[in-house]
Amino acid sequence: MAHFQTAWVNWNRRTIRIPQHEPCQCGYCRRQAQQEITHNDDLSTADALGSRWHPKTVASARLIPFDLSLRLELCVERFASRYDAFPRSRSTINRRVQAAADEADLSGRVYPHCLRATAASYHAYKGVAPVPLQALMGWSDLATAQKYIRISGTATADALRRVHHG
Repeated sequence: MAHFQTAWVNWNRRTIRIPQHEPCQCGYCRRQAQQEITHNDDLSTADALGSRWHPKTVASARLIPFDLSLRLELCVERFASRYDAFPRSRSTINRRVQAAADEADLSGRVYPHCLRATAASYHAYKGVAPVPLQALMGWSDLATAQKYIRISGTATADALRRVHHG
């Protein structure tokens, strides 16, 4: 989210393309580059910064449809009409998510990555198959998608219904 740019949005296809690389010099990327330099004597600051930003894994570079609900489409459209890119840091996003959770009287710590897990669980419960779930979430390992589907129990129930109800 912190690196999202509206240039990633394809309005005709209603998708967001997460790229394999996007130049960035935000505070987080500068700190990550500095950490790389300390562990690699042959790496210059310019080269380390030049490799920023990139998603966590190769599979994380993907297309994400946002026409799954009118509410989601409106959120993307409103964001894009206001910003070209998200103008805040990762820590700001974390604080805002926690503030929203506090306002909603949710107990425990809530943060963006747990919301991502909630989305994965939601799609698994809705019956999304392992390979599309893996592609949607950008996981490099199919076993991760299978874990969410196994936890949801819907795969077993659906298979039994197909056998018994044709």
